[in-house]
Amino acid sequence: MSDNSGNILPGVNILQKGTRNGASTDFDGNYSITLQKGQKTLVFSYLGYKQKEVSVGTNTTINVVLEDSSESLEEIVVIGFREVKRDKILGGVSTVKAESIQQAAPVDPLQGIQGKMSGVQIVSNNGPGEGFDIRIRGVSTFTAGNTGPLYVVDGQQTFNIDNIDPNDIESLEVLKDGATTAIYGAQGANGVVIVKTKTGKSGKIQLSITNVTGVNKLIGNLPAPNAAQRIEQERRMNLGGSFIGAGRDSLSLVGRNSPDIQKLVTRPALRNQVNVALSGGSEKVKFYWNTGFFNESGIIINSGHKRVNTRLKLDLTPNEKFKTGTLINLSYEFTNSTTSGPVLGHLLNRVAYLPLFEPDGSFTPGSPRKFSLNPIQNAVLRKNDRKRYRANLYTYAQYKVLPSLSIRSTVGADFFYDKREGFVPSILDPRNFADGNPTGSERHQLTTRIQQDNTLNFNQQWGDHDLGVFAGMQIQKIVSDNLKIDSRFSNDLIETFNNADPEFLLVDTAGGDATQKESTGLFSLYAGFDYDYKNKYLLGATIRRDGSSKFGANNKYGIFPSVTAGWRVSKENFLRGNSVIKNLLVKASYGIVGNDRIPNYNFTSSLVPGSDYNGETGFAPSRLGNADLRWEETESTNLQLDMSMFKGRRLNFSLAFWRKVTDGLLVNTEIPEESGFNNIRENRGVVRNQGIDFEISGTILKTKDFSWRSGFNIGLLENTVQELDVPIRTGRFITEEGSPIGNIWGYKNHGVFQYDESNAFTPSGDRLFPNFDSNGFFLGTYNMANGEQYPLDGEIKQLVHGSTRNILKGGDYIWDDANGDFVINSDDEQVLGNGLPTTYGGFSHDLTYKNWTLGTLFDYSYGNEIYRRYDHDRNSLRATVLTVSPDRLDNAWQNQGDIAQYPILQAGRARNQNRFDFTNSTANSTYVSDGSFIRWRYVRLGYKFPKDVLKQIDIGITGLSFNFAVNNLLTWTNYEGYNPEFGSRGNPLTPSEDALRYPNDREFLLTLKAQF
Repeated sequence: MSDNSGNILPGVNILQKGTRNGASTDFDGNYSITLQKGQKTLVFSYLGYKQKEVSVGTNTTINVVLEDSSESLEEIVVIGFREVKRDKILGGVSTVKAESIQQAAPVDPLQGIQGKMSGVQIVSNNGPGEGFDIRIRGVSTFTAGNTGPLYVVDGQQTFNIDNIDPNDIESLEVLKDGATTAIYGAQGANGVVIVKTKTGKSGKIQLSITNVTGVNKLIGNLPAPNAAQRIEQERRMNLGGSFIGAGRDSLSLVGRNSPDIQKLVTRPALRNQVNVALSGGSEKVKFYWNTGFFNESGIIINSGHKRVNTRLKLDLTPNEKFKTGTLINLSYEFTNSTTSGPVLGHLLNRVAYLPLFEPDGSFTPGSPRKFSLNPIQNAVLRKNDRKRYRANLYTYAQYKVLPSLSIRSTVGADFFYDKREGFVPSILDPRNFADGNPTGSERHQLTTRIQQDNTLNFNQQWGDHDLGVFAGMQIQKIVSDNLKIDSRFSNDLIETFNNADPEFLLVDTAGGDATQKESTGLFSLYAGFDYDYKNKYLLGATIRRDGSSKFGANNKYGIFPSVTAGWRVSKENFLRGNSVIKNLLVKASYGIVGNDRIPNYNFTSSLVPGSDYNGETGFAPSRLGNADLRWEETESTNLQLDMSMFKGRRLNFSLAFWRKVTDGLLVNTEIPEESGFNNIRENRGVVRNQGIDFEISGTILKTKDFSWRSGFNIGLLENTVQELDVPIRTGRFITEEGSPIGNIWGYKNHGVFQYDESNAFTPSGDRLFPNFDSNGFFLGTYNMANGEQYPLDGEIKQLVHGSTRNILKGGDYIWDDANGDFVINSDDEQVLGNGLPTTYGGFSHDLTYKNWTLGTLFDYSYGNEIYRRYDHDRNSLRATVLTVSPDRLDNAWQNQGDIAQYPILQAGRARNQNRFDFTNSTANSTYVSDGSFIRWRYVRLGYKFPKDVLKQIDIGITGLSFNFAVNNLLTWTNYEGYNPEFGSRGNPLTPSEDALRYPNDREFLLTLKAQF
């Protein structure tokens, strides 16, 4: 068995037509099959090749050559309720197959496609079970929690795909432009991810068992102060009356009580994953069933993630006109998370000489007076558990009314129960460790999503014309039940709410976690067509009308059209038969996509129960409605060139120029307090994303025994807020007109004043430099930056801190006086950087030699800054109990004339001019770092045992392979923190803020797969 280039094809499926009798080729392309009664025809099928039927007749040996389907591109992709041949897709679509997804033995499907698609950025949210953020061609919305794409799994729309086992996936498509996503209407504004899961194949039942075993290890440490450095800080800050460390010498036990806390809090973590899959069937019945168990301990003690999942997929084809099927996916996930502040935060800023353990080995409590927690005690005793139960049920039925006309109906349900449990024992009460109060919390969320589709498809070919038309309707309903309760507990013995103190039991009735029940509905009508002439000139269009219950009667419905056009230049006479250019397609698309992903009922005002007025309990206004609230709409254009070159399409590349403009952004706008409300939801603002996507891949070298395939992709992004009448402040970030989303906002400094006399400027704001004699005495004169002496009678201005009126002096920050009034206050706040990368992508290599495989991937991100909030916090001196970083201590100003990176170590009240930036919730340019990186994402070495070896063993194994992989090998970056890669956890306006996320790790994995 070989392809049309003479290459051996292992694993080709062979089936005796009309029976379940089948076989497959071995690694040398050989096969054998004993025919049963029935048709004497063999059907040969292989992914990426055209299916072929061969009549056996009287032959005993049949050699078959399969035609590469990349030359015919007959593979079918389901996009927007209709089937489309891959070579006729006219929008921006990127695809990753199962083999590529499995390279790094990913925990999550999105992890398996990192760095493999242009224009698609996937970043980790850090920590076991925390998932990934995905941004498709930029950020197009301001609404927190709703930046992710729509996921469509085997036709069923769903919340996310965190619970899907990557082993179940056959292919994953990302729809990037408006033309391909417009048919999904209200759900497709942030892109669409289509997941096709594996299906059973005709033939003998196959059993596959996969085991993954691995170990994770912390990559790098953050600089943490030791006891000696803490004592030195107290000495410089004259804290002897408040702390025991000041005045102790190097022989003191206090100074020697300095363990490596990061080493004690972290550990090598183990991972174990087992999957058992059964598949098989006949031409009329096919099934696939996979059950998996995943267990990963975190590199921080007492953290980890477990998952149990099972997926059953059944397809029935009783006759040529009718087919039906069902899919059931069940999963359970348990995550034991780490609370960053009490563990990671206090690991870095605690009073370092305070003990961690008592002589008997028990934990030493934190010090309430010093507000210094014991990180190890908090990691072990603090409970922060999450349990997720998920059930996906999906059924379809399709009937062919006429040879060219079919009707398909589907119904699906997605059930998601999310339970979070927290418990803090009394000994961790930060207000009183000796006689504290235990507290607990629970959050329950049950979400049910029902979807029902009915679609008519008409497909007709006549001569050189090919026409496909479809139309249908869709109904969706989502019901969500929430309950959140908090309480003080009676004691530490029982961690559940039967131990809650009734006097302190609180049911949350406000905020995003409020206890409530709500529902939303969506009714849609859609239609479209695809037409081509000789597969040379292609045209398509879709239209969808959505009605959403999230909008009032004034704007309930939205209409979302799209149009596509393509010209296959390679079909023209002047290129036909060209030995170099095998396929050349120029395509353009335009589409409008809607977004209704906002909280429910914002179009109307609401009341909240449980409010108190003059001692009377009742209802009170909680939200001001906006009856004119309308759809957020994204207008998208895409111009793309796809080309394949050389025999067998050995080299392929794609170049796309795209633009997305989102109008009527759904944002909360602050309103005067006299209204009785803080804000109102309205449509305000326009944001534009535009860029270039480029992908190139090909087979560099291919012989009988060896092949080398490589790929590279890059995405360039420019994000601009084109209209926004009032800027939006979100923490230490600002969104304003004329700038990109994600600007870091705060005070810029130019270093530290060397002398008191260094605070000197000309009236125009140019800095002056004082002159001193050889003994360090000030001569009363200044030089300008060009070296010339400033006139003796020239006016000298000094910077003044606005709120305290302190004149800045030696050891103070040289704040940038943005408005030139020499008063440092909020008028001097400015943009310090931006958190959105402007360039990202990846490059990969896959090599095979006989039975050996070697794969590797690098990905990169460039052009963003990261705000190190954790560093700013500990170094701000907002409280004397915080220990500064070693760098802050070693490079702090102490005496007149010091050239220093950081200001003097002095209590905040005395030098508020050096800490007001943090207390005012603004950033400081000192803590804004370059976030660019290149990461060696994985390297994977694999080996498949030859079939003849397995036959000699003769224990029923038909396939056996092992792989050794290392994930996160190396990262090249200038970033000082644990990891330059982390998601915004759903808030699009605050990218790249590091408040201490879960540390990065390196993973060593061994995978063993056996087939029977």
